Amino acid sequence: MNLSKIKLIVSEIDGVVTEHTSVIGEAGITMFKHYQMKDFEALNRIRKNINFAFLSSDASISMSLCRSKNIPFYHAKGNKRRVLVNELLKRYSVSPEQVIYIGSSYSDLDCMKFIPFSMCPEDAIYEAKELAQVVIPHYSGTGILCWLNKFLNDNRSMNA
Repeated sequence: MNLSKIKLIVSEIDGVVTEHTSVIGEAGITMFKHYQMKDFEALNRIRKNINFAFLSSDASISMSLCRSKNIPFYHAKGNKRRVLVNELLKRYSVSPEQVIYIGSSYSDLDCMKFIPFSMCPEDAIYEAKELAQVVIPHYSGTGILCWLNKFLNDNRSMNA
């Protein structure tokens, strides 16, 4: 597969770098999440060649973490596809064909339908797995971006 045209990777954060679980306090506030920290190291390697941004409908803790790691984070309060089209594609001057989208949940389905090349973890919802061109052979929170880094490197060397 030739990925040379890919200029941007957009991923949700919960269900990719986390197990899509979090502890929520009595006031309905997310107390903490478990992040796969080695994914952030892999992300730094990916970002040497391709732009990357997280897109999430939950900004509680993830936004602060991304700011501290200097990772672009976009908060979609309602519709992720609207933010993807109106902010990310414009910001990075790319077309849908130049993007990889990684999603795992119901809120990602519209983006996965819109972007021709999408991926999801093995434990994503059924509908996401049906839409994805690649089902990543790992569960969320277990090194998805590490796998993506290897996938991109393997495909880069095959197309060299």
